Amino acid sequence: MPISEKYPENVPWDLNIDQSNNNSIKWILSKADIVYTFTRSRINNRYVYVQKNDGRRKAVKEYEARFTYQRLFDEGYSLAAFS
Repeated sequence: MPISEKYPENVPWDLNIDQSNNNSIKWILSKADIVYTFTRSRINNRYVYVQKNDGRRKAVKEYEARFTYQRLFDEGYSLAAFS
């Protein structure tokens, strides 16, 4: 029987910050030497770019980014935001 994961409702990019500024904010989760960067797409707000360390940025659907963010946060990654 598979365990279903609860949909993450509270992620940083949901905050009602000035929407013109919101697309340039980077949310960073870090733990030791591993860093994940999340940036909302400027073209289509249904996508979020996710980048691990200096690797390639990957556009993922917003709901996939939510689950990735929540899993990392649950694993003990610390959050920071930069604009």
